[in-house]
Amino acid sequence: MQEENKRDLRYLKQIIAIIFISILAYILIVYDEVANILAGVAILLIGMMNLSGGFKTFSGGLLEKILAKSTNTTPKSVIFGTISTIIMQSSSLVSIITISFLSAGLISLLQGIGIIFGANLGNSAGSWLIVGITSIKISTFAIPMLIIGVLLFFQKDVIFKGIGQILIGIGFFFLGVDYIKSGFEEVKEIFNLSRFNVEGMKGVLVFTALGAILTGVIQSSHATLAIIISALLSNQISYENALAATLGTSVGGVVTALLASLSTNIEGKKLALANCIFNFGIALIVLVIFPYFVIMVDFIAKFIGISPDNFALKTAVFHTLFNLIAVILFSLFIKNIVHFLDKYIKAAKDKNKDKALYLDPNLTRYPDTAIEALRKESEHLYNNTYAIIAHTIGFNRRDIRSNLSFSEIIKTKKWFKQNVDLDYLYQTRIKVLFEAIMEFSAKAQLHIKDEEKNERIFAFKIAAKNLTEATKNLKIIQANIKRNSASKNENLANEYNTIRKNLGELLRSVEELRLVEDEKAYLIIKNFAKAKEILKEIDNEALKKIETLLAENKITTTEGISILNDTAFIAKIAEEIIEAVEIIFAKEDIKKKEDEKQETI
Repeated sequence: MQEENKRDLRYLKQIIAIIFISILAYILIVYDEVANILAGVAILLIGMMNLSGGFKTFSGGLLEKILAKSTNTTPKSVIFGTISTIIMQSSSLVSIITISFLSAGLISLLQGIGIIFGANLGNSAGSWLIVGITSIKISTFAIPMLIIGVLLFFQKDVIFKGIGQILIGIGFFFLGVDYIKSGFEEVKEIFNLSRFNVEGMKGVLVFTALGAILTGVIQSSHATLAIIISALLSNQISYENALAATLGTSVGGVVTALLASLSTNIEGKKLALANCIFNFGIALIVLVIFPYFVIMVDFIAKFIGISPDNFALKTAVFHTLFNLIAVILFSLFIKNIVHFLDKYIKAAKDKNKDKALYLDPNLTRYPDTAIEALRKESEHLYNNTYAIIAHTIGFNRRDIRSNLSFSEIIKTKKWFKQNVDLDYLYQTRIKVLFEAIMEFSAKAQLHIKDEEKNERIFAFKIAAKNLTEATKNLKIIQANIKRNSASKNENLANEYNTIRKNLGELLRSVEELRLVEDEKAYLIIKNFAKAKEILKEIDNEALKKIETLLAENKITTTEGISILNDTAFIAKIAEEIIEAVEIIFAKEDIKKKEDEKQETI
């Protein structure tokens, strides 16, 4: 049912996409002026992608290397975010890289927030660039850059290729702004933004929302800024509404970081939320004091020599000013933001995700107690491994613990309809315990001087590793076991059912070991030691049997190879389980008593 719903949703999305593309194609064909604007946006975005890619190629990963080393204080993090965004001309790229590095644990949340704050400030440089571009004849610069850039891009040298991509990016960026500008000049009557012009705070709120929505859809504040400044220069929108729309680009700009955080861990999500706090916070502050903020912008513009009627440059001043104020203001509370996010933003708990039950960190100072805790946790890990293996080969715990023969169980029992999701179970039931055992063991060994006890702890680490490897190896043969054990070829099915029975018998022996008296337990463990010797000979036995079946044309060569490979993997899994069981369930005192008895005899 769930798969059908997903399929229906996929079809619905495809239908919507087709309808949207059809409508868009109609608009582009009928309205040339609108096509110019949208073409400008597309060209500008292509330019930005090339610009970002060029810097990454040219730098050879320089941004990533510096990111991990040059952000150890908040001021340095902010400066780094600002400069890297000015160079890369993409706060989105810097945000995505920062989220990735935070998720990987290479930087702290505090450092990441500082970089994001700086990226917002660096992003305001784009408005100055766009204003400058709109006042010159762009083709004078864009075409030569594109031609030279293409020539360099096709060179073999990585540096030339990177420089070429940067020039292509700048050329397309310039052309994109020019297309948007000319598009608005031609579309004044058809697509007139002046209809949205409303006086007072209502107009400010409307254009803030328009700026946010447009940026969220286009996924580029630079593209939106180009549209805003072009509309302002063509007198489609008023100066104050242009400022409001510019403020909206910061609000809409959070979408990229939020989308990037969806595939990251909880730390990446915290950083995306910190970006929301920054942008929503300053937007709210500016809206509350908007008339006074405009006065402040006019004063600064006059102070630095900008003409009162140069509204485009004053828009760039506004963009820089509110981001600068936001950086200064929110940087004062950056530790509080980190504390808030750590306290209230928690990873969603997976109900199926297991956790260590016995490994209290305080026990690491007490050797004997620590060893017993490790034994119990190792047994816990074995229980999970045992359940996963049993289900993967088509049995459940009741089958393993019953008195029925496995031949009888196989005849009467059907496979589970759904495959066991080994990747998920490994992550939630095995890996989490393995990591906990390794971490606890390492800490315990720091406090233990007794060599024998250290060896015991090391043995539990080996046992945990073996159980983990057994689970991972199981995935390799999972599909073959289920498919071939139900094959219409009886000989092939018999071989795979024998594999199932042998592994089931091993699990049953371990369950018996856990229930019998200590003396008998020692004997079972000794039998496990003998079983390991038998496992070493299993390849030769399997090869002889396969040769016979092939000679009699009872199986194909491909099927024979499959049986040999999977038998070897099962032998490896069995050996790993036995070695782990010998460590986890061995009673050292019983072993010593039995050894003493043998010596007296």
